[in-house]
Amino acid sequence: MVDAQPASTGSASTLSTPTLIVDLANLVANYRRIRAELSTRSEAAAVVKADCFGLGLGPVVEALSGAGCRTFFVARLDEALAVRALVPEARVVVFDGVLPGQEADLVAHDIVPVVNTLGQLDRWQRWVERQRQPLATALHVDTGMTRLGLDRDEWSRLSTDPHLLEGLRLELVLSHLASADEADTEQNELQLKRFLAVRRSLPDVPASLANSAGVFLGPDYHFDLVRPGFALYGGHPQPERLVANPMLPVVTLEAPIVQIRRAEPGDTVGYGASHRVDRASVIATVGLGYADGFLRSASNRSSVVIAGASAPIVGRVSMDLITVDVTDLEPSTLYEGAPVEVIGPSRTVDAVAADAGTIGYEVLTSLGHRFARRYRPATPEPG
Repeated sequence: MVDAQPASTGSASTLSTPTLIVDLANLVANYRRIRAELSTRSEAAAVVKADCFGLGLGPVVEALSGAGCRTFFVARLDEALAVRALVPEARVVVFDGVLPGQEADLVAHDIVPVVNTLGQLDRWQRWVERQRQPLATALHVDTGMTRLGLDRDEWSRLSTDPHLLEGLRLELVLSHLASADEADTEQNELQLKRFLAVRRSLPDVPASLANSAGVFLGPDYHFDLVRPGFALYGGHPQPERLVANPMLPVVTLEAPIVQIRRAEPGDTVGYGASHRVDRASVIATVGLGYADGFLRSASNRSSVVIAGASAPIVGRVSMDLITVDVTDLEPSTLYEGAPVEVIGPSRTVDAVAADAGTIGYEVLTSLGHRFARRYRPATPEPG
């Protein structure tokens, strides 16, 4: 086990602070699982934006690079620069594209911008002229997301005027699926049809359409490169289509019990007295709250696991604490410092998200920085 900071946990059976454990071996296994879905002509990249979905850029990128990942996607330029420092030989692609004032850094650090508008394209070409050599570029065409990417009019103009692409070294043309994780939708086929039309205009440029969920739509969606993110980190890529999650869990979040007390019928728990005790109960207060990224919307709805047994969260999630009804749990498992599994093999990130009325992406990226972070190595430690 590698600590991202000096470990403040006690023995294996006690904790003194919330601890986020990232299993890099399972991360690598998930990357290889995705790669196994692809033909030999398709590359598996990795989306590592937002600090690798909150799990820590350095350890995650280094593990994925060690597993053979050669292309990394991020959202912002500062993220791209951080990845470049970790993996100097990798291809680093930034979704935001060419924003004003960023051109020099993109060139100096060999970052591939995803051009999203004709304005960005014009701005980038002016830098191409200054460099007097082609610059690596990715081109984003919107096929149904109505977010980033060239819209219909811009693409129509570009596809009929190839001079607009002069001087660029187009490394990728991409689009983004809006509904790949949903069942019974025609959106995926519609976007695939539109993307195929784009591809016919740029037949020699490598293409990318599939995100995590898109990987599992089948080979028609794979093209030359896929861009998994959430699935790498253990999230279910297609909860409405696949019964079992094909990915291994990567994240375990544990927090300590900091106090145990008894409550009598009629007693209330937490802010707003939102939970009223209806029987003689035992309430455990756990050292984790919304300041740590545990969503307040989980109040009175979610649960945790203690020594393999489920216990409901009662009362509102507060800034640093949650309260749990442990009346029915084995008393020997209840003590100050007892580890409580908030996310993990028994409480997946998708289950926690469903309880909070959101998605696993938000749960992961909300995780704060007050945790002791520990990384299980991607390869067995010697000895």
